[in-house]
Amino acid sequence: MPSKYQSIFETTLDGIIVINRVGIIEEINSAAMFLFQYQKKDVVGNNIKMLMPEPDKRRHDGYIANYHATRNPKIIGMGREVEGQKKDGSVFPFRLAVSEFTVGENTFFTGIIHDLSKQKDNEKIIREYAERLEDKVEERTLELQKEMELKAMAQKALQESQKLYVTIAENYPNGSITVLDEDYHVVFAEGSEFKSAELKATEVIGKNYFDFVPNEYKEEIENYLIEVFKGTEKIFEYEKEGKINRARCVPLSYENYKVDQILIVENNVTQEKRAEKEIYAALTKEKQLNELKTKFVSMASHEFRTPLSSILSSATLVGKYTESSQQDNRLKHLKKISKNVKNLTMILNDFLSLERIEGGLIKNNPEEIDISEFMEGVAEDAEPLLKKDQVIQLDIRVKNNIILLDIFLLRNILNNLITNAIKYSSDTITLIVEDTNGLTISVKDSGIGISEEDQVSLFNRFYRASNAGQIQGTGLGLNIVKRYVNIMGGQIIFESKLNKGSTFSIKFNE
Repeated sequence: MPSKYQSIFETTLDGIIVINRVGIIEEINSAAMFLFQYQKKDVVGNNIKMLMPEPDKRRHDGYIANYHATRNPKIIGMGREVEGQKKDGSVFPFRLAVSEFTVGENTFFTGIIHDLSKQKDNEKIIREYAERLEDKVEERTLELQKEMELKAMAQKALQESQKLYVTIAENYPNGSITVLDEDYHVVFAEGSEFKSAELKATEVIGKNYFDFVPNEYKEEIENYLIEVFKGTEKIFEYEKEGKINRARCVPLSYENYKVDQILIVENNVTQEKRAEKEIYAALTKEKQLNELKTKFVSMASHEFRTPLSSILSSATLVGKYTESSQQDNRLKHLKKISKNVKNLTMILNDFLSLERIEGGLIKNNPEEIDISEFMEGVAEDAEPLLKKDQVIQLDIRVKNNIILLDIFLLRNILNNLITNAIKYSSDTITLIVEDTNGLTISVKDSGIGISEEDQVSLFNRFYRASNAGQIQGTGLGLNIVKRYVNIMGGQIIFESKLNKGSTFSIKFNE
């Protein structure tokens, strides 16, 4: 059993340092040496404050003296997040758990260090020390056989080591240490996770390890443990009662060259996993934002270049028509300039609307309106945009003209839908208003329609249907419409077929 405690000391994922009552380092494990970038010979025999940054370095002797004088613990048995200083002078954070124990008349303090900046760096250290532990056990056995006169001294040393390892195991922070036999029965168990689960470690000993594993993980974990009993180290994770545990399994002892016990060191990595998810979500969002920026730059450069070029060309030609007989030509190009300015204004309005929605500045402010009068105004505003031979028809079928809606949002929704109908069709556009089972306002055209493939992504930002061709547009209109409708508590639905037209309907419940 002492060798098992020593295995725990050397294979634990956390750093461990043992100091005497005046702060001199007596023992340090490989994990701690790795964290502080020192060799064992550089720290053993030196004051622990060499591993501390200021101001703890100059205060530490006072801390120890005050504890011995008052017996008032500031950190012993409590655990605290502190900082350590590596050999190169850099500082890193870690969680420190300190316990006190005595061997004979001597007092020692054990510090267990859980690195908060790098969670996985200790795996290599554990493997190397597992091999060294086997060599040490073999050497110890040979020494005992050759030097029987040292038996009493060796037995005393082993007992002292056992007490040290028990102390370490009992205070193993944020995790647990378990030893299993070939039948998966627990022969040793310690660690702070048992305390947090209000379970005594002694209650676990003798029971089957899988009694404490969630059913959905049992088969997977058993396959891992089979490999460990064959001599292979394994790492796995499982979730239990909302906590995520990471387990590292290594062969612990052999009988006739066959593994008869394995060591399982488990750590609660819930916080680390949560942080990983948050980082991944942030990276995903950043990637989406970068994609949107790329689409925006591409779309904006195209949509602004075309009307601006047309305005410049028309303005140049207007300047050349100086004769009275050329008035018709001047008016034609002035009309082009006016049309392109309106298009640019619509594009800018889309950008501003999107920014205000993203900033949460758009609110629903309903008021009473006369729906018939309102729809006539909307149709009248759209007339200057109509193509040759295009007309807008009103079909109002309501029992009560007075309704309660946000005029600004509704006007913007209908302006977007009517503008799309004008752009993608060439004949009659029908505005239908019904008040059966709530209010429904529809914009119907018989234009180019939308394919089933495009309908899936139609309301996405910057998305344009594949058959839109060179027809001007930002791909923002329908996205803004949907978000305005959501703000108003309504619903938008549509029906469309290629080359047969589209009908977009806005529905508001009673």
